[in-house]
Amino acid sequence: MRRSKILEKLRAGKPVLLNNVSLSPNPLGVEIAGKAGIDGVWIDMEHRPFSQREVAEMIAGARLGDTDAMVRIRKGEGYTSFFRPLEDGAAGIMVPHVASRAETEWVVRNSKYPPIGRRGVENVMPDADLSFAGTLEYMEHANRETFVAIQIEDVEALDVLDEMLAVKGWEIVFIGPADLTASMGITLQLEHPKFRDAVQKIADAAARHGKWWGLPVANAQAAAKYAEKGARFFNIGSDFGYLKQGFLNARAEFDKVFG
Repeated sequence: MRRSKILEKLRAGKPVLLNNVSLSPNPLGVEIAGKAGIDGVWIDMEHRPFSQREVAEMIAGARLGDTDAMVRIRKGEGYTSFFRPLEDGAAGIMVPHVASRAETEWVVRNSKYPPIGRRGVENVMPDADLSFAGTLEYMEHANRETFVAIQIEDVEALDVLDEMLAVKGWEIVFIGPADLTASMGITLQLEHPKFRDAVQKIADAAARHGKWWGLPVANAQAAAKYAEKGARFFNIGSDFGYLKQGFLNARAEFDKVFG
């Protein structure tokens, strides 16, 4: 059974690099990211109309490229939405807009096998090596080698961080800067003192409760500043951004030569 590259790096105290590959259902794009050495790809179901089958194909591309697939699920779609990407072979899921201890407990219940949670048992999908792994061995492996990232995107969550992070069975706190600043009335003002204070509060809570944490950043230099506060989990860039910038660069280079 496949082990998570992301968890291996985090357990060693190393920073993790993700790219968001969500412009379209593109298994080859995911595979390319893996072959380029990216630690993990973020596949977004929240803001994209992907079907579960399309996501499964992208996860297969990640496995071919030997990179971790992290799927941001649609939180409101119910119980099976939490573990279906894991059954298809994702290394982890990310759950948006979690803002209470009760929601956190529900995420863990649906995402982890007993004795941690109550995820439904299934051992014939890619995560169990298509049943070639023993069921009990597989369940223990899944609890150890898949991760749950919970997004802090609402100002209300800041008041109950310790309650949320005290819940066992999940691993990564992921800040959603756009939604969090919007909920604070300072949309996209990432240098605002209120946002900086929120990040520090999250960093301190993560340290107290033994959680890894991170956020999307513009570049490695920005990641390094957050790493000084303990962050280890970063998304830098996306297929959309690379494609758009590539087209802009081609246009600018052509115009420079031909006017």
